[in-house]
Amino acid sequence: MGSSSMSTNAPVFAPKEVSLQRRSDGTLILSSPIELGECDWRITDFLPKWAKAAPDRIFLAQRNSSGGWDEITYSQAWSLVQAVGQSLIEMDAKPSDNLAILSGNSIENAVMSFGAMSIGVVFAPVSPNYTLMPGGLARLKDVAGVLRPKFVFVQSGREFSAARSIPELKAATWISVDGAPETVRYSDLTEKRSSYQGFEGASRAVSCDSVAKVLFTSGSTGLPKGVLNTHRMMASSLQMGSLLVAPSEAPVQVEWMPWHHTMGSNVILHGILKNGGTLYIDDGRPLPQLFHKTLLNLQEVSPTAMFNVPAGYNSLCDAIEKDSEIGARILKRLDRISYAGAAISQNTLERLYRLTSSITGRRIPVMSGYGTTETAPTISTTHWATDRPGEIGLPAPGLQLKLLPVSDTYEVRVKGPNVTPGYLGRPDLTEQAFDEEGFYRIGDTVSFMDPEKPESGLRFTGRISENFKLANGTWVSIGNMRAAILAATRGVLSDVVIAGENREHCGLLCWLNPTEAARISPQPSSDLSSDPVVVQFLKDRLQEYNRTVGSSESAHSFVLLKEPPSIAAGEITDKAYVNQRAVLKCRSDQVESLYCSAPTPGVIRV
Repeated sequence: MGSSSMSTNAPVFAPKEVSLQRRSDGTLILSSPIELGECDWRITDFLPKWAKAAPDRIFLAQRNSSGGWDEITYSQAWSLVQAVGQSLIEMDAKPSDNLAILSGNSIENAVMSFGAMSIGVVFAPVSPNYTLMPGGLARLKDVAGVLRPKFVFVQSGREFSAARSIPELKAATWISVDGAPETVRYSDLTEKRSSYQGFEGASRAVSCDSVAKVLFTSGSTGLPKGVLNTHRMMASSLQMGSLLVAPSEAPVQVEWMPWHHTMGSNVILHGILKNGGTLYIDDGRPLPQLFHKTLLNLQEVSPTAMFNVPAGYNSLCDAIEKDSEIGARILKRLDRISYAGAAISQNTLERLYRLTSSITGRRIPVMSGYGTTETAPTISTTHWATDRPGEIGLPAPGLQLKLLPVSDTYEVRVKGPNVTPGYLGRPDLTEQAFDEEGFYRIGDTVSFMDPEKPESGLRFTGRISENFKLANGTWVSIGNMRAAILAATRGVLSDVVIAGENREHCGLLCWLNPTEAARISPQPSSDLSSDPVVVQFLKDRLQEYNRTVGSSESAHSFVLLKEPPSIAAGEITDKAYVNQRAVLKCRSDQVESLYCSAPTPGVIRV
């Protein structure tokens, strides 16, 4: 694990600069003045590099059944990757064959992924929920129909056996760690070979523009889309980030973000490998029933950097406020905090700065990132310590951002070497995704933090697909409204979903932050959602909020939800981002109650 000394290092940030071109139609083109440089390398090139330079350094670690850590060094990882790659070739793997990985983050998952990438086999990590959650097999069937893999890897052939009901998956050669019936045992692939000549030749033939993997989007508004990720895309994305915020030397991190998401794999896992670091695979999650595992792991390891979603940082602050010794153990080596996936609240941001300063004597910088699966994922980052919610920073080196005026915001589009060439098997979607100048249509809106000072950065204002019109034809910007309401309620609400499409006014479906809500009431009840002091506090805060906005963004009524967002129903993603559309669909009865003219139990009028 890490040493007990307190870190005094601070990340080195690039200057806050941006180049801006104005077109006659009001369109803006933003770019970074920093040169990206050449990105003619593959992430797999760093395995032999670190196996030689730091052979005994731990690359990956995961919890085992006895509660300890299983670890793998760089030297061991490189040996296993070569063996797996050679074994796949001996199993008749050809360049551009597909490997589906159905189970979650693990050492074996990483070895299979890097082994496949090294020889030109395209791998596709798929959300385990598609196999394990009720209703998920329909999405897995859509994925399998497009992917048609030659190989399938799972941690447990028994646990993932339901996927065999899908013909395209059943026809593949299955590889499992547990050696379940009708599978090839993973350990058979990792046995040392007498020759790696086939591996070496196949690896040399993999170009930087070859497709390395396919990442499937969540498909919240349609069928899952397979985003092609080339080696150059992933290399460019990592290089962009390192030019804005200098990476730590041999970083040590504890991370749960799933590798079937671009942040988990392309930023965290690949970033660790590029910089010769150590990744402890977190078996916890930012969920009440699992966060205790994350807390234990963070205390044992004392990471140098941390990525999470805002919900995770809320839980972390709660734990540290209860026991400062927990904070001392977790924060002693930390030099940066990053979040993505959802907007952070002002309350959470202030708590992070207050706690890191009081415990370490340092104001550990909090940074936000903005990106998409289609950009591997880098688009922009705050290469400074952010102090306002919604900040997404400035465009990364090598990119161009096109901002098209839309009401009081801008639709944002992007072009650069880290943008996907398209979607697997869907030329129609690929064509629709790009405009006439070759810019990728992200589908989001942004605005300037300070229109008079573009170098102050951009602010995320919402997803176009989530915005809606009221009955009077007025557009409601969900991103802006959600962030403002969370700020107004001072951390007592953990998240909010906004209803009102084709209605006269907006109503809210809300989840409480139980820790903050309990602080409001002198004698908190067991059911905080019906605690009169908590309810009155929220009414008062929402009335204050309403006085600061126009009628179209006013909150008319709200419901405090007792059931957390459901992963199985698609209400919350693996990254803990609440899917507004899915919640509104799944909880249509509660949405209707917001607009009932008669008094309705649970509905609070503002």
